[in-house]
Amino acid sequence: MVTVCQLDRLHVLKVQTLQKEGYEALRLGLGYRSIHRINRSEIANYIKAGVGPKHHVGEFRVSSDCLLPAGFQLTARHFVPGQWVFVSGWTKGRGYHGVMKRWGFQGGGSDLHGHKKNHRSAGSLGQRGIGKVWKYKKMAGHKGPDPRCVNAKVFRIESARNLIFLKGPLPGYKGSIVKISDARGKTALKNLHIRLPYPTFVPMPNVEYPVTLQEPPPQRDPFLYPEQPLYQPDD
Repeated sequence: MVTVCQLDRLHVLKVQTLQKEGYEALRLGLGYRSIHRINRSEIANYIKAGVGPKHHVGEFRVSSDCLLPAGFQLTARHFVPGQWVFVSGWTKGRGYHGVMKRWGFQGGGSDLHGHKKNHRSAGSLGQRGIGKVWKYKKMAGHKGPDPRCVNAKVFRIESARNLIFLKGPLPGYKGSIVKISDARGKTALKNLHIRLPYPTFVPMPNVEYPVTLQEPPPQRDPFLYPEQPLYQPDD
């Protein structure tokens, strides 16, 4: 499964510094919003950054050597095909469901073994002596939307339309907003063989770059395909 994401007019709105805000981060703006739906204080921030009104604003925690100036535009070339990234978002709202669909409970037994009218029930909720239901007990209720963070692999990028093709399912509906960041922790060890742009991709003047970059196909192991000979009879 490949999911297509677009970086629609992604600009740096504000730089959060350690001296002023107490932490280091970049506030990014995505998309476009009508100026009639924004108050004056927000308009002043966009004027300072030199960009138009944004539909969605989010923050990314970065180190001191990765602080980009306000008004800088981030493109899809910030990512490299074959790179592992973190994708955060909100899952779909599924409505009210029982414990079997919400938490994956096994359920009750069959009528042939003495279980009557309790095939999909939750079963015991606790001890009789305590007489209470503990907090965070898995019970029936509303399923989603919940925050999720998944690992995804960059399959292809298109710089002309700022498209990122990610391998794997992502949380949310079609057209929803997700937060894509560089992988950290154990997942970042998978990117050691890739030369990532640091702190981000900055195009050089008078240099032509390819529009589409795709992950190269994996090399096939000849020992996994014994039915395909290495040499043809005519060789």
